[in-house]
Amino acid sequence: MLAPAVHEKLAAILPRESVLTAPEDTKPYECDGLTLFRETPAAVVLPETEAQIVAILKACHAAGVPVVARGAGTGLSGGAMPHRDGVVLSTAKLKKIVSIDPLTRTAVVKPGVRNLANSEAAAS
Repeated sequence: MLAPAVHEKLAAILPRESVLTAPEDTKPYECDGLTLFRETPAAVVLPETEAQIVAILKACHAAGVPVVARGAGTGLSGGAMPHRDGVVLSTAKLKKIVSIDPLTRTAVVKPGVRNLANSEAAAS
Protein backbone atom coordinates (compact mmCIF):
# COMPACT_ATOMS: atom_id res chain seq x y z
CA MET A 1 0.00 0.00 0.00
CA LEU A 2 1.25 3.44 -0.93
CA ALA A 3 1.66 5.85 1.97
CA PRO A 4 -0.95 8.65 1.87
CA ALA A 5 1.77 11.33 1.84
CA VAL A 6 3.35 9.80 -1.28
CA HIS A 7 -0.04 9.46 -2.96
CA GLU A 8 -0.72 13.14 -2.24
CA LYS A 9 2.62 14.15 -3.76
CA LEU A 10 1.95 12.10 -6.89
CA ALA A 11 -1.57 13.54 -7.14
CA ALA A 12 -0.07 17.04 -7.00
CA ILE A 13 2.26 16.22 -9.91
CA LEU A 14 -0.19 14.42 -12.20
CA PRO A 15 -3.88 14.67 -13.12
CA ARG A 16 -6.10 12.40 -11.02
CA GLU A 17 -6.64 9.92 -13.86
CA SER A 18 -2.87 9.49 -14.24
CA VAL A 19 -2.32 8.07 -10.73
CA LEU A 20 -3.71 4.54 -10.48
CA THR A 21 -4.04 2.91 -7.07
CA ALA A 22 -7.25 0.86 -7.22
CA PRO A 23 -6.56 -2.89 -7.50
CA GLU A 24 -8.56 -3.20 -10.71
CA ASP A 25 -6.42 -0.44 -12.26
CA THR A 26 -3.01 -1.68 -11.08
CA LYS A 27 -3.59 -5.39 -11.77
CA PRO A 28 -2.76 -5.12 -15.51
CA TYR A 29 0.71 -3.89 -14.52
CA GLU A 30 1.59 -6.89 -12.33
CA CYS A 31 3.92 -8.36 -14.96
CA ASP A 32 5.29 -7.81 -18.42
CA GLY A 33 5.32 -10.43 -21.19
CA LEU A 34 6.95 -12.83 -18.72
CA THR A 35 3.82 -13.91 -16.85
CA LEU A 36 5.52 -16.47 -14.62
CA PHE A 37 6.32 -13.82 -12.00
CA ARG A 38 3.61 -11.41 -10.82
CA GLU A 39 3.42 -8.65 -8.25
CA THR A 40 0.73 -5.98 -8.15
CA PRO A 41 2.29 -2.55 -7.57
CA ALA A 42 1.06 -0.10 -4.95
CA ALA A 43 0.54 2.50 -7.69
CA VAL A 44 0.97 3.16 -11.38
CA VAL A 45 1.74 6.64 -12.70
CA LEU A 46 1.22 7.78 -16.28
CA PRO A 47 3.29 10.93 -16.86
CA GLU A 48 3.14 12.90 -20.10
CA THR A 49 6.26 15.06 -19.73
CA GLU A 50 9.87 14.74 -18.70
CA ALA A 51 9.26 17.33 -15.95
CA GLN A 52 6.58 15.08 -14.46
CA ILE A 53 8.96 12.12 -14.54
CA VAL A 54 11.62 14.11 -12.71
CA ALA A 55 9.12 15.22 -10.06
CA ILE A 56 7.80 11.66 -9.61
CA LEU A 57 11.30 10.25 -9.21
CA LYS A 58 12.25 12.96 -6.70
CA ALA A 59 9.09 12.36 -4.64
CA CYS A 60 9.55 8.60 -4.61
CA HIS A 61 13.26 8.83 -3.84
CA ALA A 62 12.60 11.18 -0.91
CA ALA A 63 10.03 8.73 0.49
CA GLY A 64 12.15 5.62 -0.17
CA VAL A 65 9.55 4.22 -2.58
CA PRO A 66 10.90 1.90 -5.29
CA VAL A 67 10.12 2.86 -8.90
CA VAL A 68 10.07 0.52 -11.90
CA ALA A 69 9.96 2.02 -15.39
CA ARG A 70 7.71 0.25 -17.86
CA GLY A 71 7.21 0.59 -21.59
CA ALA A 72 4.49 -1.36 -23.36
CA GLY A 73 4.94 -4.39 -21.10
CA THR A 74 5.86 -6.72 -23.94
CA GLY A 75 9.27 -7.68 -22.55
CA LEU A 76 9.97 -11.34 -21.87
CA SER A 77 12.79 -10.86 -19.37
CA GLY A 78 10.84 -9.63 -16.34
CA GLY A 79 12.50 -6.22 -16.58
CA ALA A 80 9.27 -4.43 -15.69
CA MET A 81 8.61 -6.53 -12.58
CA PRO A 82 6.96 -4.20 -10.06
CA HIS A 83 7.53 -3.99 -6.32
CA ARG A 84 4.43 -4.48 -4.16
CA ASP A 85 5.20 -1.32 -2.18
CA GLY A 86 6.43 0.58 -5.21
CA VAL A 87 5.36 2.63 -8.17
CA VAL A 88 5.32 1.59 -11.80
CA LEU A 89 6.23 4.55 -14.00
CA SER A 90 4.61 3.90 -17.36
CA THR A 91 6.06 5.63 -20.41
CA ALA A 92 2.99 4.84 -22.51
CA LYS A 93 1.89 8.48 -22.83
CA LEU A 94 5.28 9.70 -24.07
CA LYS A 95 4.48 9.23 -27.77
CA LYS A 96 6.29 12.05 -29.54
CA ILE A 97 8.50 11.36 -32.53
CA VAL A 98 11.17 14.04 -32.23
CA SER A 99 12.92 13.53 -35.56
CA ILE A 100 13.48 11.07 -38.35
CA ASP A 101 16.60 11.22 -40.54
CA PRO A 102 16.21 9.05 -43.63
CA LEU A 103 19.82 9.57 -44.70
CA THR A 104 21.27 8.05 -41.54
CA ARG A 105 18.23 5.84 -40.95
CA THR A 106 17.84 7.08 -37.40
CA ALA A 107 14.93 8.32 -35.36
CA VAL A 108 14.77 10.15 -32.07
CA VAL A 109 11.59 9.19 -30.25
CA LYS A 110 10.12 9.36 -26.76
CA PRO A 111 9.95 6.02 -24.93
CA GLY A 112 6.21 5.50 -25.50
CA VAL A 113 6.41 5.48 -29.29
CA ARG A 114 5.42 2.09 -30.61
CA ASN A 115 7.43 0.41 -33.34
CA LEU A 116 4.48 0.55 -35.75
CA ALA A 117 4.04 4.31 -35.28
CA ASN A 118 7.74 4.81 -35.88
CA SER A 119 7.64 2.67 -39.04
CA GLU A 120 4.57 4.51 -40.36
CA ALA A 121 6.19 7.91 -39.76
CA ALA A 122 9.40 6.79 -41.46
CA ALA A 123 7.60 5.30 -44.47
CA SER A 124 7.02 8.69 -46.06
